[in-house]
Formats: sequence, C-alpha cells, structure tokens
Amino acid sequence: MQNQLQGDDVLKAVIMAGGEGSRLRPLTCDIPKPMARLCGRPILEYILDLLNDHGIDMAAVTLRYLPHVIIDHFKNEKYRNVKLKFIVEDEPLGTAGSVKHAAADFGEDFLVISGDALCDIDLTEAFTFHKQSNSDATLVVTRVMDPREYGLVSFDRDGVITGFLEKPGWNQAHTNAANTGIYILSPSCLELIPDNKQFDFARDLFPKMLSVGMKLSAFETKDYWCDIGDIISYQTCQKDILLGRVKCKIPENYNSEHGDYRIIEPVYIGSGVKIGNGSVIGPNTVVDDGVTIGTRAYVRESVLLPGSYIGDSARLTGAVICSGASVKKGASVFENAVVGSKAKVGSFAEVSPASKIWPGKKVESGTRLSGNLKYGSARADIFDDDGITGEAGVEMTPEFCARIGSATGSLKCGERIGVGSVGGKAAKALKAAFISGALSTGAHVWDFGQILESVMAFAVNYCGLEISAYISGGSVCSIKMLGSGGLPIGRQLERELEGYLNRGEFKRCTYSDYKDITDMDGIKLIYQQTLYSMAPFGLSSMQARVGCLNKEGERLFEDTLARLGCDTSKGMMLNLSPDGISLSINDPSTGYIPADRVLAICCLINFEEGKDVALPYSAPRVVEALAEKYGRKVYRYLSCPADDSDKEARCVSSSQMWLRDGIMMGIGILSYLKQNSVSLAELNEKIPQFAMVVKNVEIKSSVSDAFKKLNQQIKADGEGVLLRRENGNLLITPTKRGEALKVYAEAVNTEIAEELFADIEKILV
Repeated sequence: MQNQLQGDDVLKAVIMAGGEGSRLRPLTCDIPKPMARLCGRPILEYILDLLNDHGIDMAAVTLRYLPHVIIDHFKNEKYRNVKLKFIVEDEPLGTAGSVKHAAADFGEDFLVISGDALCDIDLTEAFTFHKQSNSDATLVVTRVMDPREYGLVSFDRDGVITGFLEKPGWNQAHTNAANTGIYILSPSCLELIPDNKQFDFARDLFPKMLSVGMKLSAFETKDYWCDIGDIISYQTCQKDILLGRVKCKIPENYNSEHGDYRIIEPVYIGSGVKIGNGSVIGPNTVVDDGVTIGTRAYVRESVLLPGSYIGDSARLTGAVICSGASVKKGASVFENAVVGSKAKVGSFAEVSPASKIWPGKKVESGTRLSGNLKYGSARADIFDDDGITGEAGVEMTPEFCARIGSATGSLKCGERIGVGSVGGKAAKALKAAFISGALSTGAHVWDFGQILESVMAFAVNYCGLEISAYISGGSVCSIKMLGSGGLPIGRQLERELEGYLNRGEFKRCTYSDYKDITDMDGIKLIYQQTLYSMAPFGLSSMQARVGCLNKEGERLFEDTLARLGCDTSKGMMLNLSPDGISLSINDPSTGYIPADRVLAICCLINFEEGKDVALPYSAPRVVEALAEKYGRKVYRYLSCPADDSDKEARCVSSSQMWLRDGIMMGIGILSYLKQNSVSLAELNEKIPQFAMVVKNVEIKSSVSDAFKKLNQQIKADGEGVLLRRENGNLLITPTKRGEALKVYAEAVNTEIAEELFADIEKILV
C-alpha cells in the first residue's frame, strides 16, 4: 500500500481530459483520448486509481472532445473514494485556462494531472517535496530518450526551474528532462491566468511565473510514466502493463485455455472471448472483452478491442483492431497499423505497416492497402538536414509529393504557396504533383519555374510568402520548405506538416474554391535588376571569370557581370556553388579564398557601411571579432528554431539577401573594390586568418548522452554546444534525426582545426 496524504495535506485534483488524441486516430475518432482502453480499462480509470491510492478524494475533470462518453461512463460522478465534478469547455481555453475554471473554488494547493498518460508516480512524495521546497508550483519531470516530442524543463541542482523549451528539434534539445504534465500548484498561480482566453501552462503560465519571480521547482521521478501520444506509445503501454513494469490494477484475466489453441505469455484476455482451435495468441497481446478469434489465427504483439472479430487463418502482428472492427479470413494486418471501429478488412487482404483505416471503412478482399484508407498514407519524422529527401520513385514519388502539397496547403499560412524547382524530369513531375496537392486545399500557388535555390529564397522574401517549397530532382530528390524571408521553416511548422501527413487529414476545397497557378517566372528579371543595383557605378575596368556546375547559374552570373561592364574573359575566378548560395574565389594575389572567408569579407563590407549582419548559427565566429572592431553586432538565426527566439536575426537577414547569395556576394565585392580603389589582396588582409573543418561524428548512444560526455553548460538560445578553446572554437550540433553530431571546428589554420576535431571526436564516440 502506498503512502497516502492525510489531514490538512489531502489534495484536490484537476484531471485534464479534454484531449482529442489526434495522433491516435483512428482509435480516437469516436472516443476521447482518456477513454482509450489499456488491458480492459480506460486510461482515465488508471489515473483515478492512482489518485485514490494517494488519498485524493475529489477531482474536477475538464472535458471538451466527446464529453458525454466520459460522463456516461462515470454516471454516479464517483470512482471508488474519489468524487468527480465534470466541467465541459464551450471554447478551448488551453491547459491553464481550463484548469483555472475547474479549480476556482479550491483555495489550497492542488494537483493537476493529465487524463491520457499512464503512470504510477508517488504523488505523496511529490507533494512532500512541494511543501518542503516552498514553491509556488512544482512540476513532475522525468528523463526521456527522445526529447523532441516533449516540453523540456531546465533546472539546477536544487530543483529550481530556470527555463522551458517546447518540443524542440535535436539541435535545441539541450536536456532530456520532460514535463510530465503533472503539477502541484498554489492558488496564487491562478491569478496570472487571464479569463476567457487560451492560455497554456508550459508556453504561457510557467514562463510568466518565472518572469515575475515566482518559484517553480522540478520533482524528478524515476517511477513509470508514459505519454500516450501515438499508436506506438499506446501499444507500448499495454506491453508494459503485461510485463509488470507499471504498478496498476487490471481486470480479472480470463487467460486460461479451454480449447485446442496456444497462449504465449504475457497475454491479457477479457471476459466473453472466443478463440478457435489451432490459433496462436501472444506474446504481448491484449484480447479485450467479447472478442472472437477464428481457427488457426495468429495474433502477436497486438491489441484487440471489445467486440472485434478476427477470422480464420488471419495474421496480426503489432496491430490495433478497434471496437467492432472485423479482419476476415486469411487477411494480414502488420506493425502499427490501426483498423478503426466497425471497419472491415476483407478476406486475404493485406494492410501494410503503419496504415490507418478510418471507422466504418472497408478494405476489399484480396487488396493490399499501403497507406491510409480515404485520407492517404502516413510517414513519420520526414525532415532531415536537407529537407524532405528520398530516392526518386522509391521514397519520393508523385503520390507522396501530392500529400506534402496537401499538407502544406492545410497549414494556416498555406493560402499562398510558392513553388520552384531545379533538376530534370523527376523534379518537374514531383513539382507538378506537389502543386496538385496544394491546389486541392484551395491554396493559391505561385510557380517560380526552374530556378536557383538562392534566387528562390530571394523570390520568397520579395513576394512576402510565409511558406514555399523548393524541389530538387535527380536520383535523390529533396523538398526544402522555406518560410518568411526565404529561410528554412521552424520546428513548429515542421511538426504541423508531419502531423497532417501522419494523420492523413488535409483540407479539401469544392470546385468553386480552386485557385489559379500564377506564373512567376518574371521574378528572375526583378532579381537581375536587384543585382544591377548592387553596383550603381557599374563594373567597368573590373575583371572576373565565372565558374559553376549549375550552367544556368553560371550564365546568369556571367551575363549580369558583362552587362555591368565587367570583363569576364580574364581576372579572378568566382566559383559559384551549384545552389547559388555561396561563393569562393581564386586569384593569383590571394590564392584560394574559401566560401567561409568570402562570407567574412562580405560581413566586413557591411560593418564598414555601419550595418549589423545576420548569419546562420554555424557561420564562423571570427565575424564577431570583426563586428566588435567596428562597433557592430552579429545576429544569428537557427536552422530550425523551436520558438521565435531568433526572430530578430531572421528579420535582419531578410534585408541582407546578399549574405546568402553567391552572385550578390561576387557583385558586391567587385563593386567595393572598384569604388574604394583597393585590390582583392588588400581587402582579404583585413580578415584575420582562420580555417574551418566541418565533419559528422556517428554516435552510438542518444544525443543527450553524447552531450553529457562534454560536461559543459549548454546555452539555451542556440543550436547544439559551443565550446571555446584557447586555440579555437567548436560548435557541435545534432543532425536533424539525431543519428550523428555535426562538428564545426574553427581555428587559425586547417591543421589546428583538424586537431580540435580529432580531440572532440575521441570524447564523443
């Protein structure tokens, strides 16, 4: 028996049970998330058991999505010794807003707990910690392997909270301490929550409490906690209950063989279950009340919910079969696939892994479903360091690109979408598919045609577009999503796109709402006029040749220089990168000037003109020294920010397109040399000597564990870890999917930079 709160220490609780569980669909299409069943009982009952076991005798339950399902289940407004009060939200008020309404008359410290997570956390111990720490709010936190799906909490050795970060990408996941959504709050917290307004705990209330000097503490637990956020975690919870990893009560297990079938433990079998001869059930399988399983069926690692039917010789591996659904004779349903309530899978049909069938839908006999029935297929974690990538015709298909277009058009910012491409026939086909998907949502598509990536960024910025797609074709294809200013979109938009793709839920428009495709090929003339304006006195008497693997980029660069009066038959060699973003220079007077140094030269020109600069977080740190010399500032924007912490840097960058455009860099440098009557060698000498080495380090453990090896305090406003050494700097950032660490070593020369990299590699691997 667990310790209970007694006397004056008895807590009241608010259970947040209004969640739709959108990532659990189709399981939650017709039930609220807290009513999803685990081993024969709704999640909410496990939470109420926990409250009861710790002496909590009253709970206010906030409801919004399908509230009658919960109210009807607890008709007596009581569960064991816990009295229940139901509060139905008419409008979404956010997590904090709904709790304020529910706890308005509590008067004492109270517990807030999510109704859709499974845990056996010692609430009595947490409350004791809360009292002893004299905190205004205590947050229960736990360590997680993949911090990207959680709100993260930073705190010191005494448990005092110092900051929050909501669901970051790997590049900003500086801690793995996750907010469990379990809080102990004083009534004073409620005073900071506005009335009748959306207000969340992690995003709004807790940061506000910190800003006014209120004390927030973190109670770290090693007890079991699982946020049931998707189908995989839903299945994991069932398995953990079966394996005894969580302390909880489950209904009577009718797991006894009364026929010629085989049970492989652990298995939960509810009441009224019928199993045919020759069937094999288990391991790690839940067969809920009233399920019928035919003869010679094979059910492994699966969840069968009440009243579902599994036909003769059917095969289920890692599947979820919802209430009343049918899987007919000889059909197969594979890992992480979900068959919605009352849906039907026909005889000898096959449902591929991760496919989702919405309630009431039917898969015809003998067919193979790859993807989601009605809404399209699912694909998780689609972004990597180069955008959305894959082999042409394998991962990157027109069907997939059409879905990405539909997902983009479903975004709030997706009313106007820019689209450009580079490459051959594959890029054109994928772009056409993307455009079709976007148009199906009622979006207005601006087609920039075949275009350099740098020019595409210019176009997005010039046209004020909030979301655009740049599609590259070849044997490996990619889609880069660009946001305001032509910069990569942030993590929140990435997550929204992934959510639409995984759920297969897209906006659809009627025939009268379809928009036109606007031909924006004329943007290239505007771009070229902008290039001319960068050399107001022309470039006569200047000499420079142009080289680029992208022949369109080479022609554009060379033609622009020639029109400005530059002799392009001799002189320094301007090497434009294939994407048009960076520039390197070869000249007898200087030797080879790499792209990082050319960028520093361009920053120097800005500083001399009295301007600040905005650069990627990974750009050379030597620029800071230059800025300090001229009394200017370097802003740094993130490659995929989890919030708007780099908003000012992105704003500055939108007015400095030339710092991410190699053609503009070349024209700007030539114009500077002419107007100031200096040579390239003289300009180059103004930049301190430095070199950069950039390499990836494969890691065997998690990113969090790798960072722990560094034993460093990590900045919460940047990407990765920045280490300053006597002989240089090291920036270490995780790759997008957390499979490796990218190391940027910067020193006075390449040899020392290589040594810095070698030293840090020994620590990380």
